[in-house]
Amino acid sequence: MMSHIDRDPRETAPTGNGATPAAHAEDDPSATGGRDYTSAVYGSVLAATVVVSAGDLRSPAALAVLLLVSGVVFWLAHVYAATVAGRHGGWHSGAIRAGMRHEWPVAFAAVPPAIAAAVCGLIPVVTVAGGVWVALAVAIFEQQLWGYAAVRNAKLTGADLTRTMLLNMLMGVIIIALKVAVGH
Repeated sequence: MMSHIDRDPRETAPTGNGATPAAHAEDDPSATGGRDYTSAVYGSVLAATVVVSAGDLRSPAALAVLLLVSGVVFWLAHVYAATVAGRHGGWHSGAIRAGMRHEWPVAFAAVPPAIAAAVCGLIPVVTVAGGVWVALAVAIFEQQLWGYAAVRNAKLTGADLTRTMLLNMLMGVIIIALKVAVGH
């Protein structure tokens, strides 16, 4: 067991906002050895909303690029926000790399729907609108999987499990309703 003298000073040094990284342990399951699916859930919802907003106005290749670029931009935004908040230990390169690793699922969640859009663009019988719906279905399916992984990780049971899974499904239904309402 390490004493406080043996610890890396960045573990207890105040961050830019005055808090220490340990103060965020209750907010970050990965700090206590658990997995944190927040970025993956967020990234999959982001990907679905990119598909909804771009819709049938883009070619499948353009939609795939838009998904990937949006994922990377939001990933960088999350890394920046987490760094400013001192979430990963401050502005030193190790903390920034840790933030990049932790927030990577925001960007990666755009990959499956981007692949779906690109593949649909290669299949002559699939219309642009059909490809958009496939990409949206992939993004929502991914959101459901990440939500389920988060629920399992949190070890929810009973009514808490039911409420959380229903909320997860409701989010998917809301995204589909937005796609129908936007109508493009």
